[in-house]
Amino acid sequence: MPAIVHAYRRGATYTWRRRIPQPLCRFCKGEALIVSLGTRDPRRARFLAGQLTAHSDDMFQRAMANADPDIVMSRRQLDGVFRESLLAHLDKLDRVAAAERADPNFDPDDSRRCDHRMGWVFRLLAGRGAAAFVDDGTAAKMAEQGLSREDVAEVSATLAAMIAQGAHRMPQQRLEALLINQEAPATSVNLSLAQEVTFRAMATAAFATERRYDGARIEDEAKLDAIVLGEVTAITHPFAPLTDAAASQSPTTASKPVPQQAEEAADRASDRPSSPRKPSPRVETLENHPVIEFGEAMIAARARDEDWDTKTQVQARQIFTLFAKLLFENNLVDVADLRQSHFADLVGLLRAVSPSYGKSPKDQYRTTAELRAVGAKLAPEARGILGATLNRHLTFLGQLLTYLKAQGLPLDPGISVALLRAKTKNRARNKRAALTNEDVGAIFRLTCFTGCKSWRQPFEPGPDTIHRALYFAIILLYYTGARREEICGLHVDDVGELDGVAYIDIRRNQTRRVKNDQSVRYIALHPEILRLGFLDYVQAIKNLGYSLVFPDLKSPSSRAPLGDRLYDEFLEGMKIAIPDAAVRKKVIHSFRHALGNNLKQARVHTEIRADILGHGGKGETDERYCDPIALRSMLADLIKLPAVTAHLDAQPIRLLGWVSNKKPAPFARQSKRAAKGASPR
Repeated sequence: MPAIVHAYRRGATYTWRRRIPQPLCRFCKGEALIVSLGTRDPRRARFLAGQLTAHSDDMFQRAMANADPDIVMSRRQLDGVFRESLLAHLDKLDRVAAAERADPNFDPDDSRRCDHRMGWVFRLLAGRGAAAFVDDGTAAKMAEQGLSREDVAEVSATLAAMIAQGAHRMPQQRLEALLINQEAPATSVNLSLAQEVTFRAMATAAFATERRYDGARIEDEAKLDAIVLGEVTAITHPFAPLTDAAASQSPTTASKPVPQQAEEAADRASDRPSSPRKPSPRVETLENHPVIEFGEAMIAARARDEDWDTKTQVQARQIFTLFAKLLFENNLVDVADLRQSHFADLVGLLRAVSPSYGKSPKDQYRTTAELRAVGAKLAPEARGILGATLNRHLTFLGQLLTYLKAQGLPLDPGISVALLRAKTKNRARNKRAALTNEDVGAIFRLTCFTGCKSWRQPFEPGPDTIHRALYFAIILLYYTGARREEICGLHVDDVGELDGVAYIDIRRNQTRRVKNDQSVRYIALHPEILRLGFLDYVQAIKNLGYSLVFPDLKSPSSRAPLGDRLYDEFLEGMKIAIPDAAVRKKVIHSFRHALGNNLKQARVHTEIRADILGHGGKGETDERYCDPIALRSMLADLIKLPAVTAHLDAQPIRLLGWVSNKKPAPFARQSKRAAKGASPR
């Protein structure tokens, strides 16, 4: 007969014992209730134990409600339960995988499928509890993730077996231990929440099969950085760098990589008690300032949720560090003391610095007074960052304030960063002028399209037509209206053909991000692009083993956007074709405005223009998908664009010599770190 819950045989009779919840222990003489059931009959003992257990549940819940009205766990406490359960289950699965690998018949794919099946079991138990089952919608989602019908049937059978055996309920002692570690009362609500969070954590661990069977462990990279950087003597300085993603850490913690610092900051934030508590006023170094600590915790959370990419994280870290530096210099180390005036002081600083602030490595180590002094050397009207950049910084600070409030920290309700935002008077359409058809015609009469002297002299007449970014990227910008980085960061796999319609797929890839979700789209390729040999060019690049469509823009010694290189190469040609381009605000982005204007003049519907340009529709029905009908419809509208390249003759594909030979770019420069480490000749 199965064991009796909370009861055991003591001598000849049964005794019932129940642990008292931790918050109530201070009102009791002991830590447990012990009652003799006074019977030798196990059936009678089971009945009495069940009655006592039910009565104690009700009694404990009412007692704790009276003792502490705030009995529901906070979000930080729930995150702590998730973290502890996740790490514990990851360790368990790692041990199981290690034992499996010792078997000569070990099949990693079979083990991966098994883990995925259990991940779905835990996910369903977390969401549905005893009512969990595999419905048609869930089965379809499993199939999308590669599970076979047999796998789905196995998940269903495992769920049924666990529920029948009562395994869908976590052991209460385990849940109580998790709550004790988070200093949370073991109420029925908290126990239920802890069970749900634990199952979700176990599901997350089970789905992380890349760690166990592919060797993809993100922490190994952090360990590598820590080990290597540990061999380097750090240059101590009181202020942390602001711009370099790889060096966006304070010199006093130079041996720690940024991801490790963020994780530690997140850990420190999650370890704080749920009740509001002021940070310690003793902050001896800048990196310990609460603005940086909480900022790193928020950055880590946004990165974990895949809400912020690397570039956004660097931008947020830059303004958090500058704000903390300003506060630190003024001896303000408690976020509860923040006032509107402190944010106004920061805006005043940003309006007084050089417009190029953040681009120089020296800015990382300058005090706020030194930053002001650099800006003071300029004319008053030439100082300060752009309004759009200022607003971006204020947006990050506003998000940080929201995060601090969510952590229960007391903040002045009078703070409003929105009051400090820069106002823009011009309409969006007036910020960048569109290229006229005459402008575009002059551009495509440049010698880089009609025949140049050499790749180093693309704007001098000659016999060479070289197919590179300066040729095809400019053509694509005109006929697709895509953004500069969307074209420059294309991969060869982003170029395809469907039912006779060639297209490019604008999506996130390893090289660049996209502006937002609606920017992910397909764009049909204009016949002029195909006539001039773009698909042949892509195939030639692909045959050489490149992933980038325009590898000539990539320098191994630079992390600058690829579009910056295209801009540098094209700027001289823009000045030749349009001498007053600067006065008329004509830039590469003007190609995008030209396409929008031409389509509008051709009376192309707003929804179609939005699909091509990557603007969001008004509803789900406005969004378009990649199918032959949609692409053909889009192509029919794109053909309405003026064919400003009709005078160009299609030439046999000719690549840059160093691209064909897969050599480093001639403009690539040795990094400063490598140069310092190089031995003298």
